[in-house]
This record gives sequence, C-alpha cells and structure tokens, in this order.
Amino acid sequence: MIRKILGTIGSRLLIMLFTIIVVICNSRYLGASGQGTAALIQFGVLLVVALNNFIGGGAVVYLSARIPANKLALPAYSWSFLVAFMAYFVFKFTAIVPSEYALEVAFLGVMQSLFGFHLMVIMGSEHIKSYNTILSIQALLLAGALLGFYFIDTPSIDHFIHALFVSFGGTFLLAFLLSWKRVFAGKWTINKSEIKELWDLGKYGQSGNLLQMLTYRSNLVFLEKLSSDRSLVGIYSIGLYGSEAIWNISKSSSTIQYSRISNMSNRDEIRKLSLAFFHVSLMGTLILVFIMLLIPDRFYTFVLGDEMVGIRAMLFFLAPGILANACSGILSHHFSGIGMPSKNTLSS
Repeated sequence: MIRKILGTIGSRLLIMLFTIIVVICNSRYLGASGQGTAALIQFGVLLVVALNNFIGGGAVVYLSARIPANKLALPAYSWSFLVAFMAYFVFKFTAIVPSEYALEVAFLGVMQSLFGFHLMVIMGSEHIKSYNTILSIQALLLAGALLGFYFIDTPSIDHFIHALFVSFGGTFLLAFLLSWKRVFAGKWTINKSEIKELWDLGKYGQSGNLLQMLTYRSNLVFLEKLSSDRSLVGIYSIGLYGSEAIWNISKSSSTIQYSRISNMSNRDEIRKLSLAFFHVSLMGTLILVFIMLLIPDRFYTFVLGDEMVGIRAMLFFLAPGILANACSGILSHHFSGIGMPSKNTLSS
C-alpha cells in the first residue's frame, strides 16, 4: 500500500512539473491573454469530459470489478460521441469557449473521454502503476510537443491545441492497448441493466464532480464576459493551476483509496482506510499551502512574465478553499467507493 501511495505521489509530482512547464511556456510566449485562451480551451475539454463521465467515468471503476468491461464499452463509447456532438453546437453558439475553436475542443473532449474510459478499466483492476505511468506520459507528451512546436515556429495558441492532440491521442492509444484484454474479452453489447447501473452510479457521483468543477472553473468564463479582458482570465487561471498542483496530494491518496475500497466489503475496514487517507491529505495539503503563501509576488512575475501581477494576493483568498477541497476529495471517494455517490451530489 505504501509503495502504491509513494508511486502515485511521484507520478503526480511529475505531472505537476510538466504542467508548470506548459503554463510557463504559454504565459511567457503568449502573454496573459494567450494563457487565458488556453485556460478556456482546457475548460471546454474538461466540461465535455465531465458530462461524458455520467456514463464512462468513475462508475466504471466500481462496476468493472463486478461486470465484464466489454459490457460497459459500447454504452461508454456511444455516450462519449453523443456528448461531444452536442458540446460542439453549445460551444459554437454560446461562446463558453472561444467559438473559433469549438470543433477542436469537441474533438479533444471525445478523445479524452474515451481515454478516460480505458483508464478507469485499468484502475478498476487495481493496476495503479500502469494508471500512474499513463497519466505521467500524457503530461510529458503535452509539455514535449508544446516545446517542440514553439521551438520550430512562432508560438501561437494553435500550437497549444496541436500539442493537446498529440498528448491525448498518444495516451488514448496506450490505454486502449493496455486494457485490450478486458475490454475485448467478449462481444460488445448494449444491455439496459448495464446502462442503468452506469447511469445510476454516474448521475450522482458525476453531478457532484460537475458542480465542483463549475464552482472554480466557471469563473474563467465570468471573468471574460464581465470584464471583456482575457488577460484577467490568464492571471486567474494561474491560481487555478496552483490549486490543482497542491491537490495532487489529495488526488494521489484518493486514487489508491478509491481503487482499494471499490474491491472491499468490510465497512469498518473501509472507514479506517478512508480516515487514514484523510489525515495524510489534510497535513500534506496544509504544508504545501503554507509554502505557497510564503513565495513573494515578484517570483511569479519573474517566472511567468511581467503581465502576471497579483498572483500571491489571489492565492491568499483561494487558500481556504484549496485546503477544504483537498479534504472533501477523500470523503467523496469514500462514498463513491462504497456505492453511495448521492452523498457527493448533495454536498456539492
């Protein structure tokens, strides 16, 4: 168990490092406005994935330990394409994301959704090492491709989108191959009982996840619409990325926690395990938040560029929420792991 936790934390640290490289590149080469555009594009992709996860998300981890994965594949694939198709028109005509990139965001969303399904099958088998490796490779491909594109040509937001395609496409193929034996163990079918189970679990768990994501991501859209200044979106997005970097402690712990308790039946043992992960997440996050608040603002402008002003002050406001959300992540994975995701929806 300790080895799995350390391996997961190590992979999360790698992901954090590669994410920092991407953010620094976008901030320095594209400016605050360009970073804002990149953040809105990523928000659109995350929105597609969040909607897709009502069928093809975390419920797959829970059910794949009880139902053959090949019976879950066709509903998950069909739902992914349907969500992306609908998202394209929503993005095109509501400008939640920059409308000129609506098609690209929809394609990226379906790629990441299908990748997510295969990754959940891998996680449901408690192959944590493979899970961590694939996520690390995705971050590495994004950072590497972006640096390559920026090196050979004048940096632009199109290069960021191309790097996302390289990253998502490469890791989808890898996850597809690693989960091949389970997903293609038999004929793909659509059965009402499997769809109902996916939906019943997904609608509660993912409703909560969607609401939580909108809680801190929708501010990107509000900032742009109310201020007409995308550079503010770029500056605020740095605070979000900082928050998510710190949440790696909680995400690392909850990944092991969820995978483990989904395969346990003794409720007393499950509670003890979740409580232990809660303590680890609380203390680890508290230490990182404290360090984050000690960093002076001039360091952020030195690293990210002169346009990124006021980040430290913003982080002081975000700090209580960062700590609270890290702890709630452990609790939400506890309820999802015991098949009670409705508790998460209520709290969200």
